[in-house]
Amino acid sequence: MLNSIRYYWKIYNRFGSKAIQFLVQSKFKQDKLNNIRFASLKHPINLSNFEADVSTLFQIFLAEEYGVKLKKTPKYIIDCGANIGLSAVYFAAKYPEAMIVAIEPDKGNFNYLVKNTQAYKNVTCLNKAIWNREVNMSIKDTGTGNWGLQTIVVESADATTISGVTIEQVMQISQFPEIDFLKIDIEGAEEDLFKENFETWLPKTKVIAIELHDTEEHKVSRPFFKAIENRQNRQYYLGENLICEFEVDG
Repeated sequence: MLNSIRYYWKIYNRFGSKAIQFLVQSKFKQDKLNNIRFASLKHPINLSNFEADVSTLFQIFLAEEYGVKLKKTPKYIIDCGANIGLSAVYFAAKYPEAMIVAIEPDKGNFNYLVKNTQAYKNVTCLNKAIWNREVNMSIKDTGTGNWGLQTIVVESADATTISGVTIEQVMQISQFPEIDFLKIDIEGAEEDLFKENFETWLPKTKVIAIELHDTEEHKVSRPFFKAIENRQNRQYYLGENLICEFEVDG
């Protein structure tokens, strides 16, 4: 009971009474994970883990931590680390004319991603991992649930490995001439993503929303700031996400 009170109080302090109302109504439903209705969405969504996923739900749809005021309506959006698809649904609902590629390496999360975005015809889902080159990769469970899964490079492929792809390859596959909005939430892999092979796609990117997973011992954000240091940009935070708005070269 005490843990529940603390959980509700934490949610209230961050997201307000609308979040508590949603929680109470959902808790009384017999099925509280599937076909959940949310006020701002035409189509229901499905959660994998209620307490973990609902916090992200509030971050995206109540706090609007991807609600960047873009100069132009985006046409090309890439969602790296799409998880169960909540951010992809947000983009699809807000920008129905945009083409959205959602990339998620974990098979379980990917199944939810496909299920949650199937009503949105402008979303393409890829069961791959974003990296700085083509590699074989494996999923590492850090013990923090489906939102904290990490990818690691492995030498050889087997039934459990997934393909690592570059953002440049995603652009080529999707026929994106540029990226209007790039969302990155890849649990520390942003360090390797910005170490090398970013020179082809980064100059074509207008806005990045990135969650930087720094720790006291390890600053994974250093390669990111090094990569963008010569490009004029405006930076600010929306919740946990650092927003960088660039002037596209040329």
